[in-house]
Amino acid sequence: MKFHYKTIIAISIMIILTGSLHARDIILIENLTTQAEGEALVGILQKQFSIPRRFITLKSKKACQKNTEAIMHLCLRINSELEIVKMNKFVVEETLAAFADLEE
Repeated sequence: MKFHYKTIIAISIMIILTGSLHARDIILIENLTTQAEGEALVGILQKQFSIPRRFITLKSKKACQKNTEAIMHLCLRINSELEIVKMNKFVVEETLAAFADLEE
């Protein structure tokens, strides 16, 4: 029952966040490195955390912004260091927990 509850909450959160008129990135990765490195990070997030690709936005930039409305905002720096710029901890924990339960 715990699995079903978490899954329903995660799906509800995703529907609310993706179904609004004002589109909001769920996971935004601003990539200051090569396209291949950015895609590698997306692949890691998909494989390790079972996050669907449609929830991840990858943008090539020259500098990372600080003011986004994304739920999780990551910056892949030129030296390949990953910086968490912003994260809504509650939404991320509930959502990632639900995807982790799907793996079991």
